Amino acid sequence: MTYKRILSACLVLVLWGMGGCAALTAEKTTVEAIATTSSTETSSETTLLTETTLSIETTPSIETALPTETALLTEPTKTTIKATIKTTTTAPKATAPGPAVVRVSIPEGFSFYQIANRLEQQGVCGARAFYDAAQAYQVQSFSVPADSRRCYHLEGFLYPDTYEFYVNSEPSEVLRRMLNNYAAKSGMPSMDVLILASIIEREARSTEHMAMVSSVFHNRLSRGMKLEADSTRSYVNQSITPSPWVANKTPFAELYNTYKCPALPAGPVCSPGRRAIEAARNPSQSDYLYFFFGNDNTNHYSRSFEEHVAKMNEIGVQYS
Repeated sequence: MTYKRILSACLVLVLWGMGGCAALTAEKTTVEAIATTSSTETSSETTLLTETTLSIETTPSIETALPTETALLTEPTKTTIKATIKTTTTAPKATAPGPAVVRVSIPEGFSFYQIANRLEQQGVCGARAFYDAAQAYQVQSFSVPADSRRCYHLEGFLYPDTYEFYVNSEPSEVLRRMLNNYAAKSGMPSMDVLILASIIEREARSTEHMAMVSSVFHNRLSRGMKLEADSTRSYVNQSITPSPWVANKTPFAELYNTYKCPALPAGPVCSPGRRAIEAARNPSQSDYLYFFFGNDNTNHYSRSFEEHVAKMNEIGVQYS
């Protein structure tokens, strides 16, 4: 080590300065080192100043005398040397913490309006900024048909899942993640299947009833009947009417409320999960035309309107 080498060099110098006698006649040599340290710091380096005091003491020795002389007792000598050692070490630079990450859960059945507000509530991005980005977003990996009748351009395509986003993310980056997830997990349904799946997601209440609810809607569509799904009316009232971003809301009641519009609405009413999409593709085989969710917490199906009304009166209807 450098420190030991300096001590050794200092010792040699002292002994040489004493004429070499102590080195020849000393029976014992004691070396004591007393070190004091001070430091100064810069932004990335630390300079250490070390002052070391060396005390070198030689003990008395008796030299051999001539026959006619008495022995000569040498006096002990003590030499003090101070040495200052300067060393510089580089301390690791402090690194700034990375951006915070939040986990966001988007449930099956959430609408675009609900998703945008949840992202804002959890600090991912502003709801209005998310809306503006989505309305202008051009999907590259698959086709999203352009249709001015749809209120929210990407409604139904933001796949329900649990995501991790950086706080204050770019809305376009959030959209890209969710759209890529849709492409990977949805099975890429047609627009009509996606629309019907979004209604099934909101109406079925449980996965075991999805295929049967799908059969009711398929049967009504094949007969030219209106769907009359309460979820489409709720979509207008809960996701379009309260929206501060949509300027002209009047046309959408006719376009989405299936008590008013024939056949399917203009677009999806939520983001459906894979099970609802599969139910829309593969309905059960039945001749039911009506259903409702009763106060006994299950679905009830009927073939005629009269049977439907009688069951509702008997069991009671549970509205969401």
